[in-house]
Amino acid sequence: MIEYHFRAELATEYGVDGAIFLHCMAFWTAKNRANGRHFHEGRYWTYNTMKALTELFPFWSRRQIERIVAGLKEAKALLTGNFSEDKTDRTLWYALGDQVLEVYGEGASPISPNGEMDFTEPCTPFPQTVKCNKETVTYQLDNNPCSPLSEKPKKKRAPKSIPTWKPERFEAFWKFYPRHEDRVSAVREWDRLQPDGALIDTIARALKWQVRAEDWPVPYACRYLRNQRWLDEPTPKTGRAAAPPRPQARQLTGWHTEVIDGEEVMVPDG
Repeated sequence: MIEYHFRAELATEYGVDGAIFLHCMAFWTAKNRANGRHFHEGRYWTYNTMKALTELFPFWSRRQIERIVAGLKEAKALLTGNFSEDKTDRTLWYALGDQVLEVYGEGASPISPNGEMDFTEPCTPFPQTVKCNKETVTYQLDNNPCSPLSEKPKKKRAPKSIPTWKPERFEAFWKFYPRHEDRVSAVREWDRLQPDGALIDTIARALKWQVRAEDWPVPYACRYLRNQRWLDEPTPKTGRAAAPPRPQARQLTGWHTEVIDGEEVMVPDG
């Protein structure tokens, strides 16, 4: 009997069926990374025929699997390709998109520290041979507009690059933040957090010393917001003491430009 697992955040984003499929792909790409094989175009891949996938997921039909793959591709959560040595072999190869790799710790091995992706014997997941099996896929997945299936299908929302909550304050934060990667995820976390003026001022004060500390590891902006990294305290290595609490009467209201170490940067008022 095979046990199926998924990450809750992926289920929220791509539906339960999409999260289950991505979790299995993550397991096999991590296994290939550990074995140092199937590395193409800057990432690790796994391959399987549609017949093998229907055997692995007996509760889905072939058409359902094609819809799940098409929806994940449309959301850029899953990549497909063909790296078979035999150019007539149309077996699809699969790799995780950048946003999914980030959920799994940017693709770092292992996928789960608790080993929750182990499959129960005697079943063997993902029948995979040394040479790809030849199978003609009759459906063009790129042209399939279907989104990932779930128990209750939901309309797929397009990723946002501009937040709904205080967009002008987010733009000031994003401009000042030293790592400009994965803006869509940062926008999502900003809208979830919905920081008020006082919290934005707290973030600004923290960033003021953090960006100047040579030993401060700069996380993605989305992780900074999600993990409340403004609560970090200076380490002895920085040589900076934690700033004393400021009177409640003094509230920072915005950002302005200063020249620091010969470079013009945005800093919070105050």
